[in-house]
Amino acid sequence: MEQLKTIGRELAMGSQGGFGQSKEFLDLVKSIGEARSKAEEERIVLHEIETLKRLLAEPDIPKRKMKEYLIRLVYVEMLGHDASFAYIHAVKMTHDDNLVLKRTGYLAVSLFLNDDHDLIILIINTIQKDLR
Repeated sequence: MEQLKTIGRELAMGSQGGFGQSKEFLDLVKSIGEARSKAEEERIVLHEIETLKRLLAEPDIPKRKMKEYLIRLVYVEMLGHDASFAYIHAVKMTHDDNLVLKRTGYLAVSLFLNDDHDLIILIINTIQKDLR
């Protein structure tokens, strides 16, 4: 668990160098890293999940914001929490024409989905389309 916090801190520090992560992501990583107990960490992560559910329910989310939300959800999943409500958003991002967004979508999908997941068939079709 400590290793995941270290990875998160490194992501946060690296993102200040130009990866374009938001203050919200940096604050999330920092607050989890500074949590004094497992219960406090759990409360922070559950609050983040609820916030992301609310944000993803909004119509017409800008692509840059969607990328940010997916990165925050990847971090939440790395900590062992369920973010399955957002898997379809990761799959949709793989269809984007922007290479950075497409890459983020593929990264999220590769971390979110197992071999037996129902959405894998959509990813296979997207990969085949991208290879043409």
